[in-house]
Amino acid sequence: MSRQGRRREARLAGAARPSPTPRWLGSLALALLGGILMAAPFLQVALWPLHYVALVPWALLLVRPTTERPALFLFIGAFCFLMMALGPFSLFHLAVPFVAAALYAPFVLPFGVLLPRIRHRFPVPLTVLVPVAWVATEWFRFQFSVGQAALFPMGTSQFRNTTLIQIADLTGTYGVSFLLALVSGAVADVVLTRRRWSWETLWPVGLAPLGFALALSYGVLQRMDEPVAGGLRLAIIQPNTTHYRDPARAPASFLEQLEFTRRHVPPGAAHLIAWPENAVDVPLSDDPRYHEGLAALARSQQAHVVAGAFSWASQAPPRVHTSAYYFSAEGELIGRYDKLHLIPWAEYLPFQSWFPREASAIGRAHAALTRRLLGYPSIGRPGRELVVFAWEGGDGNVQRFAVPICFEVSSAGFARLASDRGADFLLNITSEGFLGPPIYVHMLAHATFRAVENRMAVVRVANTGISGVIAPNGRAQLLRSAAGRLYLDAGVLLTAVPARAAHGRTFYSRYGDVLAYLCVVASMVLFAATFVRRRPSASSANPTSSTP
Repeated sequence: MSRQGRRREARLAGAARPSPTPRWLGSLALALLGGILMAAPFLQVALWPLHYVALVPWALLLVRPTTERPALFLFIGAFCFLMMALGPFSLFHLAVPFVAAALYAPFVLPFGVLLPRIRHRFPVPLTVLVPVAWVATEWFRFQFSVGQAALFPMGTSQFRNTTLIQIADLTGTYGVSFLLALVSGAVADVVLTRRRWSWETLWPVGLAPLGFALALSYGVLQRMDEPVAGGLRLAIIQPNTTHYRDPARAPASFLEQLEFTRRHVPPGAAHLIAWPENAVDVPLSDDPRYHEGLAALARSQQAHVVAGAFSWASQAPPRVHTSAYYFSAEGELIGRYDKLHLIPWAEYLPFQSWFPREASAIGRAHAALTRRLLGYPSIGRPGRELVVFAWEGGDGNVQRFAVPICFEVSSAGFARLASDRGADFLLNITSEGFLGPPIYVHMLAHATFRAVENRMAVVRVANTGISGVIAPNGRAQLLRSAAGRLYLDAGVLLTAVPARAAHGRTFYSRYGDVLAYLCVVASMVLFAATFVRRRPSASSANPTSSTP
Protein backbone atom coordinates (compact mmCIF):
# COMPACT_ATOMS: atom_id res chain seq x y z
CA MET A 1 0.00 0.00 0.00
CA SER A 2 1.28 3.45 -0.89
CA ARG A 3 2.17 6.02 1.80
CA GLN A 4 -0.84 8.11 0.74
CA GLY A 5 -3.15 5.12 1.13
CA ARG A 6 -1.80 4.32 4.59
CA ARG A 7 -2.41 7.92 5.70
CA ARG A 8 -5.96 7.79 4.39
CA GLU A 9 -6.62 4.52 6.24
CA ALA A 10 -5.19 6.01 9.46
CA ARG A 11 -7.47 9.05 9.16
CA LEU A 12 -10.52 6.82 8.65
CA ALA A 13 -9.57 4.67 11.66
CA GLY A 14 -9.11 7.79 13.80
CA ALA A 15 -12.51 9.09 12.74
CA ALA A 16 -14.11 5.77 13.68
CA ARG A 17 -12.69 5.82 17.25
CA PRO A 18 -14.73 7.92 19.68
CA SER A 19 -12.84 10.83 21.24
CA PRO A 20 -11.98 10.35 24.90
CA THR A 21 -14.35 11.97 27.41
CA PRO A 22 -12.82 15.12 28.91
CA ARG A 23 -11.74 14.57 32.50
CA TRP A 24 -13.59 17.65 33.68
CA LEU A 25 -16.87 16.19 32.44
CA GLY A 26 -16.48 13.17 34.72
CA SER A 27 -15.63 15.44 37.65
CA LEU A 28 -18.68 17.58 36.95
CA ALA A 29 -20.91 14.50 36.80
CA LEU A 30 -19.67 13.29 40.21
CA ALA A 31 -20.10 16.76 41.73
CA LEU A 32 -23.66 17.14 40.48
CA LEU A 33 -24.62 13.56 41.40
CA GLY A 34 -23.44 14.16 44.96
CA GLY A 35 -25.43 17.39 45.13
CA ILE A 36 -28.60 15.69 43.90
CA LEU A 37 -28.22 12.79 46.34
CA MET A 38 -27.69 15.24 49.21
CA ALA A 39 -30.73 17.37 48.34
CA ALA A 40 -33.28 14.72 47.35
CA PRO A 41 -34.18 13.46 50.89
CA PHE A 42 -34.82 17.05 51.99
CA LEU A 43 -37.30 17.50 49.15
CA GLN A 44 -39.02 14.13 49.52
CA VAL A 45 -38.69 12.44 52.90
CA ALA A 46 -39.32 8.98 51.38
CA LEU A 47 -35.92 9.24 49.68
CA TRP A 48 -34.06 9.10 53.02
CA PRO A 49 -32.05 5.95 52.00
CA LEU A 50 -30.14 8.06 49.45
CA HIS A 51 -28.22 9.73 52.27
CA TYR A 52 -26.46 6.43 52.98
CA VAL A 53 -24.53 6.84 49.72
CA ALA A 54 -24.84 10.59 49.15
CA LEU A 55 -21.18 11.32 49.91
CA VAL A 56 -19.80 8.55 47.68
CA PRO A 57 -19.60 10.68 44.49
CA TRP A 58 -17.92 13.56 46.33
CA ALA A 59 -15.46 11.23 48.08
CA LEU A 60 -14.47 9.63 44.75
CA LEU A 61 -14.24 13.06 43.12
CA LEU A 62 -11.89 14.35 45.80
CA VAL A 63 -9.50 11.41 46.17
CA ARG A 64 -9.04 10.21 42.60
CA PRO A 65 -5.69 11.38 41.20
CA THR A 66 -7.14 12.47 37.84
CA THR A 67 -9.33 15.22 39.38
CA GLU A 68 -8.04 18.71 38.70
CA ARG A 69 -9.24 21.57 40.94
CA PRO A 70 -11.36 19.32 43.18
CA ALA A 71 -12.44 22.23 45.42
CA LEU A 72 -14.01 23.99 42.43
CA PHE A 73 -16.07 20.95 41.50
CA LEU A 74 -17.08 20.40 45.14
CA PHE A 75 -18.32 24.01 45.22
CA ILE A 76 -20.45 23.26 42.14
CA GLY A 77 -21.86 20.16 43.83
CA ALA A 78 -22.53 22.02 47.08
CA PHE A 79 -24.24 24.82 45.14
CA CYS A 80 -26.45 22.22 43.43
CA PHE A 81 -27.33 20.64 46.80
CA LEU A 82 -28.25 23.89 48.52
CA MET A 83 -30.00 25.41 45.53
CA MET A 84 -32.28 22.37 45.33
CA ALA A 85 -32.85 22.15 49.09
CA LEU A 86 -33.65 25.87 49.26
CA GLY A 87 -35.92 25.63 46.23
CA PRO A 88 -39.13 26.24 48.25
CA PHE A 89 -37.88 29.76 49.02
CA SER A 90 -38.42 30.66 45.37
CA LEU A 91 -41.91 31.51 46.66
CA PHE A 92 -40.45 34.91 47.51
CA HIS A 93 -38.46 35.34 44.29
CA LEU A 94 -36.94 32.94 41.78
CA ALA A 95 -33.47 34.30 42.55
CA VAL A 96 -33.58 33.55 46.30
CA PRO A 97 -32.45 29.87 46.18
CA PHE A 98 -29.59 30.74 43.81
CA VAL A 99 -28.36 33.69 45.87
CA ALA A 100 -28.63 31.78 49.15
CA ALA A 101 -26.86 28.72 47.70
CA ALA A 102 -24.00 30.88 46.46
CA LEU A 103 -23.62 32.36 49.94
CA TYR A 104 -23.67 29.07 51.84
CA ALA A 105 -21.93 26.68 49.42
CA PRO A 106 -18.40 27.91 50.33
CA PHE A 107 -18.92 26.57 53.86
CA VAL A 108 -18.90 23.01 52.45
CA LEU A 109 -15.39 23.51 51.03
CA PRO A 110 -13.51 22.31 54.17
CA PHE A 111 -14.57 18.80 53.11
CA GLY A 112 -12.87 19.40 49.76
CA VAL A 113 -9.69 20.59 51.46
CA LEU A 114 -9.41 18.03 54.26
CA LEU A 115 -10.32 14.83 52.42
CA PRO A 116 -7.89 14.87 49.45
CA ARG A 117 -4.89 16.26 51.31
CA ILE A 118 -5.14 13.85 54.24
CA ARG A 119 -5.92 10.88 52.01
CA HIS A 120 -2.99 11.54 49.65
CA ARG A 121 -0.54 11.83 52.53
CA PHE A 122 -1.76 9.14 54.94
CA PRO A 123 -3.30 5.73 54.21
CA VAL A 124 -6.45 6.50 56.24
CA PRO A 125 -9.40 4.39 55.03
CA LEU A 126 -12.26 6.46 53.64
CA THR A 127 -14.56 4.53 55.97
CA VAL A 128 -12.93 6.50 58.78
CA LEU A 129 -11.85 9.67 57.02
CA VAL A 130 -15.15 10.57 55.30
CA PRO A 131 -17.29 10.69 58.48
CA VAL A 132 -14.64 12.55 60.46
CA ALA A 133 -14.14 15.17 57.73
CA TRP A 134 -17.86 15.49 57.00
CA VAL A 135 -18.91 16.03 60.62
CA ALA A 136 -16.12 18.61 60.99
CA THR A 137 -17.44 20.33 57.85
CA GLU A 138 -21.05 20.34 59.08
CA TRP A 139 -19.92 21.84 62.37
CA PHE A 140 -17.95 24.53 60.50
CA ARG A 141 -20.91 25.30 58.23
CA PHE A 142 -23.35 25.72 61.09
CA GLN A 143 -20.99 27.78 63.26
CA PHE A 144 -19.60 30.24 60.73
CA SER A 145 -22.13 30.69 57.93
CA VAL A 146 -24.25 33.85 57.89
CA GLY A 147 -26.83 33.64 60.65
CA GLN A 148 -25.33 30.33 61.85
CA ALA A 149 -28.14 28.62 59.96
CA ALA A 150 -28.17 24.95 61.00
CA LEU A 151 -30.27 23.94 58.00
CA PHE A 152 -30.00 20.58 56.23
CA PRO A 153 -27.66 18.57 58.46
CA MET A 154 -27.57 15.17 56.82
CA GLY A 155 -28.63 13.28 59.95
CA THR A 156 -32.04 14.97 60.15
CA SER A 157 -33.28 12.99 57.13
CA GLN A 158 -33.45 9.93 59.38
CA PHE A 159 -35.82 11.47 61.95
CA ARG A 160 -38.54 8.88 61.35
CA ASN A 161 -36.17 6.03 62.31
CA THR A 162 -36.72 6.63 66.01
CA THR A 163 -34.59 3.63 67.01
CA LEU A 164 -31.51 4.87 65.17
CA ILE A 165 -31.75 8.49 66.33
CA GLN A 166 -31.75 7.62 70.05
CA ILE A 167 -27.97 8.13 70.00
CA ALA A 168 -28.71 11.86 69.68
CA ASP A 169 -28.94 12.10 73.48
CA LEU A 170 -25.19 11.39 73.40
CA THR A 171 -24.02 12.91 70.13
CA GLY A 172 -26.71 15.27 68.83
CA THR A 173 -27.57 15.27 65.14
CA TYR A 174 -23.87 14.89 64.32
CA GLY A 175 -23.93 11.27 65.51
CA VAL A 176 -26.46 10.27 62.86
CA SER A 177 -24.62 12.28 60.19
CA PHE A 178 -21.47 10.40 61.23
CA LEU A 179 -23.17 7.02 60.72
CA LEU A 180 -24.47 7.98 57.27
CA ALA A 181 -21.05 9.27 56.22
CA LEU A 182 -19.52 6.07 57.60
CA VAL A 183 -21.54 4.05 55.08
CA SER A 184 -20.59 6.40 52.24
CA GLY A 185 -16.92 6.06 53.17
CA ALA A 186 -17.20 2.26 53.26
CA VAL A 187 -18.84 2.17 49.82
CA ALA A 188 -16.15 4.47 48.43
CA ASP A 189 -13.45 2.16 49.85
CA VAL A 190 -15.06 -0.82 48.12
CA VAL A 191 -15.25 1.05 44.81
CA LEU A 192 -11.61 2.10 45.00
CA THR A 193 -10.36 -1.46 45.58
CA ARG A 194 -11.51 -2.29 42.03
CA ARG A 195 -12.14 -5.93 43.00
CA ARG A 196 -8.69 -6.31 44.50
CA TRP A 197 -10.43 -7.45 47.62
CA SER A 198 -8.51 -8.79 50.57
CA TRP A 199 -8.61 -8.62 54.34
CA GLU A 200 -6.19 -5.69 54.30
CA THR A 201 -8.30 -3.64 51.88
CA LEU A 202 -11.75 -4.48 53.22
CA TRP A 203 -11.43 -4.75 57.02
CA PRO A 204 -12.26 -1.02 57.57
CA VAL A 205 -15.54 -1.53 55.73
CA GLY A 206 -16.71 -3.64 58.66
CA LEU A 207 -16.76 -0.53 60.83
CA ALA A 208 -19.99 0.58 59.13
CA PRO A 209 -22.19 -2.39 60.15
CA LEU A 210 -20.52 -2.41 63.56
CA GLY A 211 -21.37 1.27 64.09
CA PHE A 212 -24.99 0.71 63.09
CA ALA A 213 -25.29 -2.38 65.29
CA LEU A 214 -24.13 -0.40 68.31
CA ALA A 215 -26.41 2.56 67.53
CA LEU A 216 -29.48 0.38 66.98
CA SER A 217 -28.79 -1.63 70.14
CA TYR A 218 -28.61 1.58 72.13
CA GLY A 219 -31.83 2.78 70.48
CA VAL A 220 -33.74 -0.37 71.36
CA LEU A 221 -32.81 0.04 75.02
CA GLN A 222 -33.73 3.74 75.10
CA ARG A 223 -37.13 3.34 73.45
CA MET A 224 -38.21 0.99 76.23
CA ASP A 225 -38.59 4.12 78.39
CA GLU A 226 -42.08 5.14 77.22
CA PRO A 227 -43.24 8.70 78.04
CA VAL A 228 -46.00 9.46 80.53
CA ALA A 229 -48.33 12.45 80.64
CA GLY A 230 -46.97 15.46 82.49
CA GLY A 231 -50.32 16.77 83.72
CA LEU A 232 -50.63 19.76 81.36
CA ARG A 233 -53.47 19.66 78.84
CA LEU A 234 -52.66 21.60 75.70
CA ALA A 235 -54.73 22.98 72.81
CA ILE A 236 -52.68 23.43 69.63
CA ILE A 237 -54.30 25.90 67.23
CA GLN A 238 -53.37 25.62 63.55
CA PRO A 239 -55.41 28.41 61.90
CA ASN A 240 -53.92 28.28 58.39
CA THR A 241 -54.33 32.03 57.96
CA THR A 242 -52.38 34.56 55.90
CA HIS A 243 -49.63 36.08 58.03
CA TYR A 244 -46.44 37.79 56.87
CA ARG A 245 -46.84 41.43 57.83
CA ASP A 246 -50.03 42.45 56.10
CA PRO A 247 -51.30 45.26 58.38
CA ALA A 248 -54.51 45.67 56.41
CA ARG A 249 -55.53 42.07 57.02
CA ALA A 250 -54.22 41.73 60.59
CA PRO A 251 -57.45 42.70 62.46
CA ALA A 252 -59.69 40.37 60.43
CA SER A 253 -57.17 37.51 60.71
CA PHE A 254 -57.01 38.02 64.49
CA LEU A 255 -60.79 37.86 64.85
CA GLU A 256 -60.95 34.72 62.71
CA GLN A 257 -58.44 32.99 64.99
CA LEU A 258 -60.37 34.06 68.11
CA GLU A 259 -63.61 32.65 66.74
CA PHE A 260 -61.91 29.46 65.50
CA THR A 261 -60.39 28.83 68.94
CA ARG A 262 -63.64 29.43 70.86
CA ARG A 263 -65.49 27.11 68.51
CA HIS A 264 -63.07 24.19 68.91
CA VAL A 265 -61.74 24.52 72.49
CA PRO A 266 -64.51 24.32 75.12
CA PRO A 267 -63.96 26.25 78.37
CA GLY A 268 -61.82 24.24 80.76
CA ALA A 269 -60.77 21.70 78.10
CA ALA A 270 -57.15 22.84 78.15
CA HIS A 271 -54.72 24.33 80.63
CA LEU A 272 -52.79 26.08 77.85
CA ILE A 273 -53.91 27.34 74.44
CA ALA A 274 -51.08 27.89 71.96
CA TRP A 275 -51.32 30.09 68.87
CA PRO A 276 -48.58 30.14 66.20
CA GLU A 277 -45.90 32.72 65.42
CA ASN A 278 -47.17 36.04 64.05
CA ALA A 279 -50.76 35.20 64.96
CA VAL A 280 -50.95 38.96 65.49
CA ASP A 281 -49.16 40.16 62.40
CA VAL A 282 -48.31 43.62 63.76
CA PRO A 283 -46.89 44.87 67.07
CA LEU A 284 -49.38 43.93 69.77
CA SER A 285 -49.41 47.47 71.17
CA ASP A 286 -50.59 48.96 67.84
CA ASP A 287 -54.22 48.30 68.74
CA PRO A 288 -55.56 47.65 72.28
CA ARG A 289 -58.10 45.20 70.85
CA TYR A 290 -55.35 42.60 70.33
CA HIS A 291 -54.36 42.60 74.00
CA GLU A 292 -57.99 42.75 75.14
CA GLY A 293 -59.01 39.92 72.79
CA LEU A 294 -56.29 37.55 74.01
CA ALA A 295 -57.02 38.38 77.65
CA ALA A 296 -60.74 37.76 77.09
CA LEU A 297 -59.95 34.44 75.36
CA ALA A 298 -57.88 33.31 78.35
CA ARG A 299 -60.68 34.19 80.78
CA SER A 300 -63.52 32.68 78.74
CA GLN A 301 -61.69 29.39 78.02
CA GLN A 302 -60.18 29.26 81.56
CA ALA A 303 -56.72 28.63 80.13
CA HIS A 304 -53.32 30.23 79.83
CA VAL A 305 -52.60 31.52 76.30
CA VAL A 306 -49.37 31.77 74.31
CA ALA A 307 -49.61 33.81 71.12
CA GLY A 308 -47.04 35.02 68.61
CA ALA A 309 -46.95 38.72 67.73
CA PHE A 310 -44.53 41.51 66.99
CA SER A 311 -43.42 44.09 69.55
CA TRP A 312 -41.63 47.38 69.05
CA ALA A 313 -37.91 47.44 69.76
CA SER A 314 -37.65 51.04 68.54
CA GLN A 315 -39.77 53.28 66.36
CA ALA A 316 -37.01 55.57 65.10
CA PRO A 317 -35.56 53.78 63.22
CA PRO A 318 -38.38 51.24 63.06
CA ARG A 319 -37.25 47.92 64.54
CA VAL A 320 -39.41 45.06 65.81
CA HIS A 321 -39.01 41.94 67.90
CA THR A 322 -40.70 38.69 66.89
CA SER A 323 -42.27 37.79 70.22
CA ALA A 324 -44.28 35.24 72.19
CA TYR A 325 -46.79 36.69 74.66
CA TYR A 326 -47.93 34.67 77.68
CA PHE A 327 -51.30 35.36 79.34
CA SER A 328 -52.60 33.79 82.57
CA ALA A 329 -56.04 32.18 82.81
CA GLU A 330 -57.19 35.40 84.50
CA GLY A 331 -56.24 37.40 81.39
CA GLU A 332 -53.11 39.00 82.83
CA LEU A 333 -50.02 39.38 80.63
CA ILE A 334 -47.36 37.61 82.70
CA GLY A 335 -44.45 37.25 80.30
CA ARG A 336 -42.93 37.90 76.89
CA TYR A 337 -40.07 36.29 75.01
CA ASP A 338 -38.33 38.03 72.11
CA LYS A 339 -36.76 35.81 69.47
CA LEU A 340 -32.98 35.54 69.84
CA HIS A 341 -31.94 33.89 66.56
CA LEU A 342 -33.23 35.81 63.56
CA ILE A 343 -33.25 34.60 59.97
CA PRO A 344 -30.75 36.61 57.89
CA TRP A 345 -32.39 38.88 55.32
CA ALA A 346 -35.87 37.47 56.05
CA GLU A 347 -35.93 39.07 59.52
CA TYR A 348 -32.84 41.24 59.71
CA LEU A 349 -30.17 42.63 57.40
CA PRO A 350 -26.76 41.12 58.09
CA PHE A 351 -23.63 43.26 57.88
CA GLN A 352 -25.56 46.34 59.07
CA SER A 353 -22.58 47.42 61.15
CA TRP A 354 -20.51 47.54 57.95
CA PHE A 355 -22.88 49.85 56.11
CA PRO A 356 -25.89 51.15 58.05
CA ARG A 357 -28.68 51.32 55.53
CA GLU A 358 -29.78 54.80 56.61
CA ALA A 359 -26.28 56.25 56.27
CA SER A 360 -24.77 54.90 53.07
CA ALA A 361 -25.65 54.24 49.46
CA ILE A 362 -24.51 50.61 49.82
CA GLY A 363 -26.71 50.14 52.86
CA ARG A 364 -29.75 51.59 51.08
CA ALA A 365 -29.10 49.41 48.02
CA HIS A 366 -28.76 46.34 50.27
CA ALA A 367 -32.10 47.10 51.92
CA ALA A 368 -33.78 47.81 48.58
CA LEU A 369 -32.53 44.54 47.07
CA THR A 370 -33.76 42.59 50.10
CA ARG A 371 -37.17 44.20 49.84
CA ARG A 372 -37.28 43.44 46.11
CA LEU A 373 -36.52 39.74 46.66
CA LEU A 374 -38.69 39.14 49.74
CA GLY A 375 -41.48 41.66 49.25
CA TYR A 376 -41.13 43.38 52.64
CA PRO A 377 -38.45 45.24 54.63
CA SER A 378 -36.32 43.32 57.14
CA ILE A 379 -36.49 45.39 60.32
CA GLY A 380 -36.08 42.74 63.00
CA ARG A 381 -33.96 43.03 66.11
CA PRO A 382 -32.99 40.05 68.32
CA GLY A 383 -34.05 39.74 71.93
CA ARG A 384 -31.64 39.77 74.85
CA GLU A 385 -32.23 36.55 76.77
CA LEU A 386 -33.97 33.21 76.73
CA VAL A 387 -37.13 33.24 78.85
CA VAL A 388 -38.63 30.19 80.58
CA PHE A 389 -42.37 30.42 81.31
CA ALA A 390 -44.12 28.44 84.06
CA TRP A 391 -47.57 26.90 84.38
CA GLU A 392 -48.78 25.93 87.86
CA GLY A 393 -51.57 23.42 88.33
CA GLY A 394 -53.96 23.41 91.27
CA ASP A 395 -52.30 20.29 92.73
CA GLY A 396 -48.89 21.96 92.93
CA ASN A 397 -47.74 20.55 89.60
CA VAL A 398 -45.41 23.03 87.87
CA GLN A 399 -44.45 22.73 84.21
CA ARG A 400 -41.79 25.06 82.78
CA PHE A 401 -41.31 25.65 79.08
CA ALA A 402 -39.31 27.76 76.65
CA VAL A 403 -40.69 29.04 73.35
CA PRO A 404 -38.32 28.71 70.37
CA ILE A 405 -39.85 30.75 67.56
CA CYS A 406 -39.79 29.45 63.99
CA PHE A 407 -36.38 28.14 62.92
CA GLU A 408 -34.96 28.57 66.44
CA VAL A 409 -35.97 24.93 66.85
CA SER A 410 -33.03 24.13 64.54
CA SER A 411 -30.67 25.49 67.20
CA ALA A 412 -29.45 22.68 69.43
CA GLY A 413 -27.80 25.32 71.62
CA PHE A 414 -31.15 26.99 72.32
CA ALA A 415 -32.65 23.70 73.49
CA ARG A 416 -29.64 22.89 75.66
CA LEU A 417 -29.80 26.32 77.30
CA ALA A 418 -33.53 25.90 77.95
CA SER A 419 -32.82 22.51 79.51
CA ASP A 420 -30.12 24.03 81.69
CA ARG A 421 -32.61 26.66 82.90
CA GLY A 422 -35.14 24.07 83.98
CA ALA A 423 -37.52 23.83 81.01
CA ASP A 424 -39.66 20.67 81.02
CA PHE A 425 -40.64 21.01 77.36
CA LEU A 426 -40.27 23.29 74.34
CA LEU A 427 -43.21 25.07 72.70
CA ASN A 428 -42.13 25.85 69.13
CA ILE A 429 -44.49 28.43 67.62
CA THR A 430 -43.90 28.97 63.93
CA SER A 431 -45.35 30.32 60.72
CA GLU A 432 -43.56 28.87 57.72
CA GLY A 433 -46.12 30.34 55.37
CA PHE A 434 -46.78 28.47 52.16
CA LEU A 435 -43.22 27.22 51.67
CA GLY A 436 -44.67 23.73 51.48
CA PRO A 437 -44.06 20.19 52.78
CA PRO A 438 -40.25 20.04 52.36
CA ILE A 439 -39.72 22.90 54.83
CA TYR A 440 -42.53 21.76 57.16
CA VAL A 441 -41.03 18.27 57.34
CA HIS A 442 -37.49 19.54 57.80
CA MET A 443 -38.52 21.69 60.77
CA LEU A 444 -40.42 18.70 62.20
CA ALA A 445 -37.20 16.70 61.87
CA HIS A 446 -35.29 19.33 63.85
CA ALA A 447 -37.97 19.32 66.54
CA THR A 448 -37.69 15.53 66.75
CA PHE A 449 -33.94 15.71 67.33
CA ARG A 450 -34.32 18.43 70.00
CA ALA A 451 -36.74 16.12 71.83
CA VAL A 452 -34.39 13.12 71.78
CA GLU A 453 -31.24 15.14 72.51
CA ASN A 454 -32.67 16.53 75.74
CA ARG A 455 -35.30 13.88 76.55
CA MET A 456 -38.01 16.52 76.72
CA ALA A 457 -41.21 16.91 74.70
CA VAL A 458 -41.27 19.41 71.84
CA VAL A 459 -44.62 20.90 70.82
CA ARG A 460 -44.95 22.38 67.34
CA VAL A 461 -47.66 25.00 66.86
CA ALA A 462 -47.56 25.95 63.17
CA ASN A 463 -49.81 28.32 61.29
CA THR A 464 -49.98 26.13 58.18
CA GLY A 465 -48.56 22.88 59.65
CA ILE A 466 -47.02 20.53 60.58
CA SER A 467 -48.23 20.78 64.20
CA GLY A 468 -48.15 18.20 66.98
CA VAL A 469 -46.32 16.86 70.00
CA ILE A 470 -43.02 14.97 69.85
CA ALA A 471 -42.38 12.80 72.90
CA PRO A 472 -38.91 12.57 74.54
CA ASN A 473 -38.24 9.36 72.60
CA GLY A 474 -38.97 11.01 69.24
CA ARG A 475 -42.41 9.55 68.62
CA ALA A 476 -44.88 12.11 67.31
CA GLN A 477 -48.59 12.75 67.69
CA LEU A 478 -49.48 15.04 64.80
CA LEU A 479 -52.46 17.31 64.23
CA ARG A 480 -54.68 16.38 61.32
CA SER A 481 -57.45 18.59 60.00
CA ALA A 482 -61.03 17.42 59.59
CA ALA A 483 -60.07 16.46 56.04
CA GLY A 484 -57.15 14.38 57.33
CA ARG A 485 -54.40 16.74 56.14
CA LEU A 486 -51.25 17.56 58.12
CA TYR A 487 -50.64 20.95 56.53
CA LEU A 488 -52.26 23.78 54.58
CA ASP A 489 -55.51 23.25 56.44
CA ALA A 490 -56.95 24.46 59.75
CA GLY A 491 -57.22 22.17 62.76
CA VAL A 492 -57.00 21.82 66.53
CA LEU A 493 -55.27 19.17 68.63
CA LEU A 494 -56.21 18.68 72.29
CA THR A 495 -53.59 16.55 74.00
CA ALA A 496 -51.42 16.13 77.09
CA VAL A 497 -47.76 17.13 77.10
CA PRO A 498 -45.50 14.14 77.90
CA ALA A 499 -43.37 14.50 81.01
CA ARG A 500 -39.63 14.93 80.78
CA ALA A 501 -37.53 11.78 81.22
CA ALA A 502 -37.07 10.94 84.89
CA HIS A 503 -33.26 10.68 84.68
CA GLY A 504 -32.95 14.43 84.04
CA ARG A 505 -30.46 16.10 81.74
CA THR A 506 -28.78 13.92 79.13
CA PHE A 507 -25.10 13.67 78.26
CA TYR A 508 -25.77 15.86 75.24
CA SER A 509 -27.68 18.43 77.31
CA ARG A 510 -24.73 18.70 79.68
CA TYR A 511 -21.75 18.55 77.32
CA GLY A 512 -23.02 19.37 73.84
CA ASP A 513 -21.28 18.53 70.58
CA VAL A 514 -18.41 16.45 71.93
CA LEU A 515 -18.42 14.20 68.85
CA ALA A 516 -18.23 17.20 66.52
CA TYR A 517 -15.37 18.70 68.52
CA LEU A 518 -13.45 15.41 68.35
CA CYS A 519 -13.93 15.28 64.57
CA VAL A 520 -12.77 18.89 64.19
CA VAL A 521 -9.66 18.27 66.30
CA ALA A 522 -8.83 15.02 64.49
CA SER A 523 -9.24 16.72 61.10
CA MET A 524 -7.06 19.66 62.09
CA VAL A 525 -4.31 17.43 63.52
CA LEU A 526 -4.21 15.23 60.43
CA PHE A 527 -4.34 18.25 58.13
CA ALA A 528 -1.47 19.96 59.98
CA ALA A 529 0.55 16.73 59.88
CA THR A 530 0.40 16.74 56.08
CA PHE A 531 2.72 19.76 56.11
CA VAL A 532 5.38 17.96 58.15
CA ARG A 533 8.15 16.63 55.95
CA ARG A 534 8.81 12.93 56.13
CA ARG A 535 12.24 11.84 57.23
CA PRO A 536 13.94 9.70 54.61
CA SER A 537 14.57 6.08 55.61
CA ALA A 538 18.13 4.88 56.24
CA SER A 539 18.23 2.89 53.02
CA SER A 540 17.04 5.80 50.88
CA ALA A 541 19.39 8.25 52.65
CA ASN A 542 22.48 6.01 52.11
CA PRO A 543 21.99 4.02 48.92
CA THR A 544 25.56 2.65 49.02
CA SER A 545 24.70 0.65 52.14
CA SER A 546 22.44 -1.67 50.20
CA THR A 547 23.62 -5.19 49.48
CA PRO A 548 24.86 -5.62 45.86
